[in-house]
Amino acid sequence: MKKIRYIGIPAMAAAMLAAASCSDFNDYNKAELDATASANQTLWENIQQNAQLSDFASLVKKAGFDSELAATQYYTVWAPLNGTFDASAYQNLDKDALMKQFVKNHIASYGHRAAGQVNERVLMLNEKSYDFTGSQSYTFNGVSIADANLPSTNGIMHTLNGTSSFYPNLYEYVTSADLASGKGLDSLRNYFLHYENTYLDTERSVLGPIVDGMQTYVDSVMVTENTLWNTLNVKMNDEDSTYTFLMPTNEAWANTYDRIKSYYHYIQTTNAQSFTGATIASQSASISIDPAYWQDSLATRYLTRNLAYSNTNGYNKWIEGTPTYLGTDTLYSTTRNKLSNPQDILGATVEKVRMSNGYARIVDNLAMFPWETYAPERNVYAWSTSNQARVTSGNALSVEVQNPDPAKVDLTEQGSTSYRYLWVEASGGYSKPELDLYLPNVLSTTYDFYCVFVPENVDMNKADAVTLPNRVIFTLNYCDASGALKDHVFLDESEENISAFQEQFHLTDNTTNRTTIRAFSNDVSKVDTLYLGEFTFPVCYYGLGDEYCPNIKITSPFSAVTGQVRNAYTRDLRIAAIILKPKELVEFEESNKQ
Repeated sequence: MKKIRYIGIPAMAAAMLAAASCSDFNDYNKAELDATASANQTLWENIQQNAQLSDFASLVKKAGFDSELAATQYYTVWAPLNGTFDASAYQNLDKDALMKQFVKNHIASYGHRAAGQVNERVLMLNEKSYDFTGSQSYTFNGVSIADANLPSTNGIMHTLNGTSSFYPNLYEYVTSADLASGKGLDSLRNYFLHYENTYLDTERSVLGPIVDGMQTYVDSVMVTENTLWNTLNVKMNDEDSTYTFLMPTNEAWANTYDRIKSYYHYIQTTNAQSFTGATIASQSASISIDPAYWQDSLATRYLTRNLAYSNTNGYNKWIEGTPTYLGTDTLYSTTRNKLSNPQDILGATVEKVRMSNGYARIVDNLAMFPWETYAPERNVYAWSTSNQARVTSGNALSVEVQNPDPAKVDLTEQGSTSYRYLWVEASGGYSKPELDLYLPNVLSTTYDFYCVFVPENVDMNKADAVTLPNRVIFTLNYCDASGALKDHVFLDESEENISAFQEQFHLTDNTTNRTTIRAFSNDVSKVDTLYLGEFTFPVCYYGLGDEYCPNIKITSPFSAVTGQVRNAYTRDLRIAAIILKPKELVEFEESNKQ
């Protein structure tokens, strides 16, 4: 039975070149014209009769490939000479491992002759590819050839001064039971095996007779695939690719898993405030899930999301010493994440192991920054209709400023030549607009909250517009750990701002006036990213959908719109975004300020 993949690679596996490509099969498929006596015998007969190849012959026979070398199929054999390799180590392998790692590692289909200038990439029977190069003197997979072009009736043989080193590919390595246990990679191996599927490739298999109404096959081709390859955007078994793959030890896996899953704390039934038009619905929206399953799935997903890096990507070429044009301060994973601390990530390597399609780096820590991977900053853009829960006492309009004032907004941070915000215009002379924004996909962690206010004269075409600040409070509606809906009010606690407002409006700081006195005002000289405060969400909303998330209400604190209020503050809301910055990122930025 033929199999595309074998499980069980021993710890003695050595190196092979990283990139691979198919051999040119337009070679000679007949015996050499300058035939010697050996040309009248099969490859197997010539191997048996060569006293210097007795070790090689013994291993070929044990693997059961002797009959193939005595048949009519045309092969090229690179046979290591006695005394140039440790034959006893290979004798200890089981038949399947011996076939893949040694016998088929030295044999290729078709004729590959050493003549003139040779610069060939040869596809072996075990699907590995090696360099066959030279002029007058030749090497195969870095090993010198002792005698070249020994002809047989069914192929060509070259003898080697050593063995062609076998390297498993990344998938063979990570799924090997022996290696996983020996290197402490059991957690990673078990996760990959959970998504593995092996099936019969009927199109590539050779049909046999119908037995009891069932189709049989005289030569069946079994194919192994893994759905994680698509998730990670990596072909771990592809010999024509080259990657760097981080393989966390069991301890690193457990530590990272525990760290990530705290951000994904779900409850069985999560409630969220529901809206009907411009009103809050009497019945809240709710969704029920299996919290343990969701937490485990997302923790393992984000744990493995940034393990693979293509060595051919410009960001990553420097990893293996190749000059790069993009610098050495970034890693770019196969899932398209840019990671800014490569020294920490690669510095956790405890062992670097060469593979046939790259390198495995066994690491004792996954040092990616949380905010670049599993706990990102959330930017909730107010101008996006999908984020607008409701607008009351006002008309909402998404504004795109084509000629923004560069003194008020840094367009290099926007990645655009225009600037966008939501304008909620008061609908009547004394109305007070309110805006509710959804906050989708927030995690069960602590965020610093910011609101980005935009002055009307951010538009250079409205540079002369009279621009007044807002006076607003923010009310966050969220679900607590018991499933109950709660409110949290953000208030300005700056004593300087409180005193200035009290002096202007002659208000006493009592229970009745507290909210009005501690409301927020923005700076109209710029696009003002105003800090609101921090809040810890007790439950996670990630992946529950747009209906099942917290919301934040932006509204006036004044009980009545008096003339004094109208002269001091605008009722219109001009808001670009609500920003939720994870506390870890805030602390990192604070500690790295110049």
